[in-house]
Parts: sequence; structure tokens; C-alpha cells
Amino acid sequence: MAALLPALTLPADCLLMGDLNAHHPWWQGPLPRTTRTSPASHTIATWLEENNFHLQNEPAIPTHHPRNGGSPSTIDLCLSRVATTRSILSLAVDHDTTSDHSTLTVTLALPSAEARTSPCRCWYKADWRIFDTKIQSTKMDLSQLQGPEDTLCAVTNVTKLNHQAVDAAVPMKMPWKSEAPWWNHSLTVAKQSVKRADRRARLQPTDMNLKDSQCKRHKWTTMVHNAKTAYRIH
Repeated sequence: MAALLPALTLPADCLLMGDLNAHHPWWQGPLPRTTRTSPASHTIATWLEENNFHLQNEPAIPTHHPRNGGSPSTIDLCLSRVATTRSILSLAVDHDTTSDHSTLTVTLALPSAEARTSPCRCWYKADWRIFDTKIQSTKMDLSQLQGPEDTLCAVTNVTKLNHQAVDAAVPMKMPWKSEAPWWNHSLTVAKQSVKRADRRARLQPTDMNLKDSQCKRHKWTTMVHNAKTAYRIH
């Protein structure tokens, strides 16, 4: 990675994310005395600093949890520069994954565009009697089919008839806009984490599970407040 980064041609306004596999106090926080920062890690940190990248991770929040029992570390990073830095609303680190690496999710404030919504079928209001009447009214006879051409023609007619019957029996509706304009994917991830923690606390109400549920809920509440504030500012 120390050799790859300097060879990259990146736009001035960009977002850089990935497993840099480098340990450095900039993102790792104070390192144990037994841990030495490699020359490659220094090279990466120097290149990032010289190219005006801003670290979005909160230092010392681990993103790698070795399955061999090693100490957790922060090596999955999110960095940005120029206008992208100003557009970042939040960065969520989700540790509930099947990998030994945490998932990083960044939310950007992009130029708003009017969302296009298409009508959809309101199936729970379907009148199946109308559907049945429409099908029966054609009195289509499929008992005298002869050869592939007749079969293909029959399939086409049956498909067309089904569509006509659905149009007559099942009304259309416009979908509701279920999410608030300030909602983002990071909040969705955090909310899912809260639900999992709450469920663990209900099934196994240990002190650790109860505390974890309370902490995740407090963090999610803070994220909601920050998202609303950032939306009003932008």
C-alpha cells in the first residue's frame, strides 16, 4: 500500500476508503510501547498528510478484530479532501459483521434531486371477483391447440388476459415517502444495531447486555440529532 498510494492519480475532490493495513498513532491512537510503527505506515501517513487528506475515523475505534486472539486495531480508514470533506454528514462503524473487519458506512450530503416515484399495485384492495369475472368472460378454449405456434399464441393471449384482469381488479397507488429527508444509511445501520442489542438484553438481561443496549441507544439518539442539525445547515 505504501508503494501503491503515491502511484495513484486521484482527483482533488475525492473520498479514499479501504483497509490500509497500517498502524499509526494518527488513526490508531497511542500505540503500546511494544508496538513499533513500520516505515511503510509512516510513508502512508506522510503521503496522506502531504496530499491534504482528512481522517474521518474517530481515532482508537478498532475496525479489525483478529480471530487469532490478537489485539484489535484500526486499519480500515475513511479519508477525504476538499469539498468531499464538507459534504460528509456521518461515519458509522458497525462491528456486527461476519468478518473480522468492521463495516464503515459514510453518509454524504449530495445535491438534492426530486425522487421519482412510480405507482404500484395495492394488492390488499384487490377485488378477486372482478378478476375471476374478467377471466371467465373470454371463454378462452385451450383444448384444441395444435403445434408450437398455437401454444405460443395461447401463452401470449393468456398473459395479456391476466394483465387485463389485474388492471380491472387491482387498483394502483402512489407509494408513501416513508423516510424523513434527513435520514441516512448510517442511521439505518445504527438502528439495526440498537434492535439487536435490545433483543439480546431482553433474552439475556445481564449487566453487560443491558449496558450495551443503553450505550447503543444513546449513540443512535445522538446520531439522529446530528443528522437533523446537519440537514438544517445544508
